[in-house]
Amino acid sequence: MSSARIAPPTLEQVINDRPVSWLQVRVIVLCSLVVFVDGYDLQAMALVVNSLAETWHQPPSAFALAQAASMIGLGLGSIFLAPLGDKVGRKPVVISGLLLMGTGSLALMTSTEMSHLVAWRCLVGIGLGMCHGNATALGAEFAPLRKRALLMTLMGCNVALGGLVAGLIAPWLMTHWSWQAVFFAGGAMPIAVALVLLVAMPESLQLLFARQPKSARVAKVLNQIAPGVEPGTLAAPSARNISANSIFALFKPPLLERTLCLWLIYIFNTFLLYLLISWLPVFLSGAGWSRTSSSHGIVMLQLGGIGGALLLSYLVDRGHAVNALIVAYLTCAVTALMFVVLPSEGWLWNVLIIMLGASISGAMLALMTLGAIFYPTTIRATGLSWTAAVARIGAVLGPLAGGWVLAAGIPSTKIIALLAVPAAVSALIALSMRRIVREAQAEERSTA
Repeated sequence: MSSARIAPPTLEQVINDRPVSWLQVRVIVLCSLVVFVDGYDLQAMALVVNSLAETWHQPPSAFALAQAASMIGLGLGSIFLAPLGDKVGRKPVVISGLLLMGTGSLALMTSTEMSHLVAWRCLVGIGLGMCHGNATALGAEFAPLRKRALLMTLMGCNVALGGLVAGLIAPWLMTHWSWQAVFFAGGAMPIAVALVLLVAMPESLQLLFARQPKSARVAKVLNQIAPGVEPGTLAAPSARNISANSIFALFKPPLLERTLCLWLIYIFNTFLLYLLISWLPVFLSGAGWSRTSSSHGIVMLQLGGIGGALLLSYLVDRGHAVNALIVAYLTCAVTALMFVVLPSEGWLWNVLIIMLGASISGAMLALMTLGAIFYPTTIRATGLSWTAAVARIGAVLGPLAGGWVLAAGIPSTKIIALLAVPAAVSALIALSMRRIVREAQAEERSTA
């Protein structure tokens, strides 16, 4: 009697079936540090504008291009340099990006005119673009599938945490030293993290296995995750590992539909997020809040985002990714409309702001997990980096749209209520993603 041949396990199955190892914890922690310094450096320029304006005798509006320069650099780094992570490896690209961030931030301390700020902030942004997609891909590839959404969301929360820390320490640094101290901290941290990664961060096991499945490097890393498992006993790299020759691979089946949906929903999400980050204090002041209370609105928005991301990650880990996003965007739409109904005095608006942060920022961090699911290993950094680059469209249009509606004299409550429109559109896009999420998750679990 013949017995059915048992298929060898895939690398993904081995990672998912074993307990989380100390190596995997170390990788997630190190990737979280990368994301943390990203969050700090993204916020740094906005925090020193008032001090620079006073020192250089310029109006704050004169620093608009300097603030936008990091976003321009981020797009350039995401498009042209971050995809190198699929070819030369995640680790060297992340380390190089951190060193660029550190160099640009330290150089900002020497700035004496606007062109200097623009040039060095652009360099910082290029480093940010190199780090973000590759750190996300690296963390996703070491995280077991059963815990991936939670671990990736915890990692993504460090963007908000980095921004919060920057907001807390920047006033103290400028009071005791000067605006240069904010950039010194922003330069020293990524360089220090780069040195730690050089020693302690392994290369992506899935990427190594896809290239050289029987190499000693694969065996060394695999032994720390699954002792006793030899690379030769695993199934050959899955056909899902599509060749990452260029961005054009993102526009071929089965990735075309995934790419378009992910890009579109990211654009709407960044539009909502950056509009609020840029103008929420102004909106609150226009509604009668004091200057101090208006500034605290950003903190509530970020804290709500962290809480919402953790909740959404719990649902994503249990196979409810699309439902979680739909609920988040519908919550955002309803919450935005409530600003024209509920009085601005008292605690009710505080709750509404937290709910906006939970729905918008939370959905953004949950989307990173979907991006890691959508793209196979050998094109993951390319897919995530281009998604981050395209999302800059919303990040630019959001602040501009806020300025336009303010200039038109529309009341703050009605401006916030208008956010219900892009939120509802995002819910419809998420609804259309049901099938492709199921397909991507099935491929993730499939054998070779």
